[in-house]
Amino acid sequence: MMKGLLGLPRFHRSILVADHDRELRERMVRSLERDGFSIYEAEAGREVLEAAKKRFFDILVMEMELPDLDGVHTLRMVHRLVGPIPCIFVAEEVSKEMWLNALTAHAFALLEAPLRGEVLRRTVWDLIRRSFGPPVG
Repeated sequence: MMKGLLGLPRFHRSILVADHDRELRERMVRSLERDGFSIYEAEAGREVLEAAKKRFFDILVMEMELPDLDGVHTLRMVHRLVGPIPCIFVAEEVSKEMWLNALTAHAFALLEAPLRGEVLRRTVWDLIRRSFGPPVG
């Protein structure tokens, strides 16, 4: 990670990755950790809500069909609890209905799993540039 004034990191973001599939979640975490993000994990919608109550996250990367609450419902509840947080949804099979649901929930993207790490990383960086502006150089 690049250093700015006084040796402090010039760029830092926290991401909550939520997916019931531990292997897929761990792959997403490893991919994002390479870019220096602070990563937190959840397996279900209720865990996402509890985590959002305890800590601020810059970005959510969330499975569209979590085992207890669907991703869209979870995202809307997070927005009510803590305000808007940009979200990237992930789904095993993307349908038109999922696209519409993701769009109406104001998600940044809907990616189809299994996804390559570089696709996730590029999408996260696109989200950062669009939502927060470019990292301080």
